[in-house]
Amino acid sequence: MATIGTPKAVTTAIAPRQTGFLLLGSVVNLLRLAAEVLQQDQAAARRNIARAVSLLEAGTDFADPALDPERGRLAPWQVARVREFVEAHLTMLIRIQDLAALTRLSPSYFSRAFRATTGESPYNFVIRQRIERAKTMILREDKPLSQIALDCGLADQAHLTRLFHRAVGTSPSAWRRANRPEARDFGDLVPSTASSFNRGFDA
Repeated sequence: MATIGTPKAVTTAIAPRQTGFLLLGSVVNLLRLAAEVLQQDQAAARRNIARAVSLLEAGTDFADPALDPERGRLAPWQVARVREFVEAHLTMLIRIQDLAALTRLSPSYFSRAFRATTGESPYNFVIRQRIERAKTMILREDKPLSQIALDCGLADQAHLTRLFHRAVGTSPSAWRRANRPEARDFGDLVPSTASSFNRGFDA
């Protein structure tokens, strides 16, 4: 059974709210069709659902009433919600989809709006927060760098060292010695995790 095609581009003469209604109408049709063919043709049902998801992602940009009036930027509450979430989940995997969901935007639109609002990509923002957390821990705690890496949501000490050097211009161990002359050079006293273990954005 044929699937419903993606609607043609809507001209600028159509208001954003009208565009959102058109897209959502297409999504409803796709999901209804998927339900009808689910038992007989699962492949067709999956295609329709995939198209519906794509349309929802595109339509979110128009349908969300909470967008900042200055189009293309995040509202203050959206920025605050992202910052709070990242701060609370630095030890965990943080996906772009999760951040976008917090702001009720599609991942692609969220990424563009976040950069336009903050001047950096969501990826760079999360990495910067991880490095700032690592710097605080290096100054205040005597944990080995391998453990600090894990506590900051990074894969291992090598991962921390690579990102830290890129952001700060020196290695974590050298930075610790320069800022805490009395501290021991703990190095990597805890075995690093397997290279396949990735946390957060893959840097």
